[in-house]
This record gives sequence, structure tokens and C-alpha cells, in this order.
Amino acid sequence: MTDTGKLAGKVAIVTGAGQGGGMGAALALAAEGAAVLLFGRTRAKLAAVAEQITGRGGQAAVFAGDVTLEADLNAAIALAARRFGRLDILVNAAQSPEMRNTPLLEIAPAVVAELWSSGAAATLNFMRLAHPHMKAAGGGSIINFGSGAMFGPKHYGVYAGVKAAIQAISRAAALEWAQDKIRVNMVVPMVASPATDADPTPNAILEKVIPLGRIGDPEADIGRPIAFLAGPDSQFITGSTLMLDGGLTYLR
Repeated sequence: MTDTGKLAGKVAIVTGAGQGGGMGAALALAAEGAAVLLFGRTRAKLAAVAEQITGRGGQAAVFAGDVTLEADLNAAIALAARRFGRLDILVNAAQSPEMRNTPLLEIAPAVVAELWSSGAAATLNFMRLAHPHMKAAGGGSIINFGSGAMFGPKHYGVYAGVKAAIQAISRAAALEWAQDKIRVNMVVPMVASPATDADPTPNAILEKVIPLGRIGDPEADIGRPIAFLAGPDSQFITGSTLMLDGGLTYLR
């Protein structure tokens, strides 16, 4: 990790770090001086992000695993502690790539289970496992990913419900863990990713309704606000949801 930056000396774990908002978060955290453990399913994607970080002078480690497996979560925390000595920041960006835009009467039970286990259940599990390490470090910051589907759930009901559960869990943790100096917040990104890039037509439609007129850049528009939430300038922010969607949704 670098000696400069607002997160110098801090250690982060980022899930879903191989692409999209997770990748952007990892790059931005490293740019502010944090050492970052990149967690994801595809080692090659993680290695490419790690190469970007080290090429900029930062520090990164790679853990290829499954967020639904507690053994993998524990192993990732152990690797972060072994390589970097502590844990201060957790970003839960991972979510199963299973089909998300399916009507409630059509979605298969197996997909419901996969979305839940890789989303709300995995997020809660990782938060609970990270808690004692953050408490031992004197506090920490957890940033969880929501989705705009929460505000327009038609045909996204299960996926939206999973993200709404993460929002409720985040708020509860923020209140329960404030005494341990652990802050918990949520972001709702509208971010460029391989999935969105593969079909430019929805992007063109979205760009017409997003007030700022574009899809968010993973690092500049999503990662940097996450680095802010992880750092000292947000020390009085917890239990909040930050919309990173170019003004698309009015949160009230």
C-alpha cells in the first residue's frame, strides 16, 4: 500500500472485484492508499485488476472464491490478515449473475435461492465475519451494493427484494455496530459493466432518462464515492444510502 492517500495504512476486501462497480471500488480504494484483497469467482479477471493496482504503485492480493461459501469468506479474511495485517474496509458488490429480470410467477425456485444466497445472505455473513477484525482494528467501514431495481421492481421482484433486504440489514448493522466504531452504508450504482456493454441498446435508452446523460464509470463515478464512504471525510455518515445513478432516482 502507498504511504499517501486518505486510506494509507488501511486494508480492504472487495467482493465482485473483477468487473463493474466492484472493480471500480477496488481501484479507487487502492488509489487512496488502501491495500486491497480482490474477491471474485474468476481469477483471471481479478488478476487483471490487481495488475492495474500494482502498476499504479498500490498493493493487491487475489482470492478466487464463492461468496455463498462461509469457508471462502473466512479464507479471504485470513489472507487479508496474513498479507496486510488487519481489516478496515469491506465492500460487498458481488451478486449472482443469475437472471434478474423475471416476473414473479415465472422465476424458478433455484434462481430465487441463488439470488438470495449470493446477495443478502452472503452480504450479512461477510459483515458478521468481518466485524471482530474491524472492532480489533479500532473501527471500520462497510459499503454494500443496492440496485435501482429496488425503486422499480416490476419484473425484478426477487432481485429487488434481495437488495431491499441488504438495505435493511445495512441500516440495522449501522445502528448496532456504531458503538464499535464500524460504519455501514449502501450505494445504489448505475454503472458500466460487461453485461451493459454487451447490449448497447438498453444503455442508449437509459442515457436518455438519466439526468446527467450517461452510465457511470466504474472507478470515477462509483469507486471514488465508495472510497469517500470508507475514509475519514465521511466519519459522521452511517446507515445511509447514497444514489450513484446520475440523478435517475429520487430517494426520499
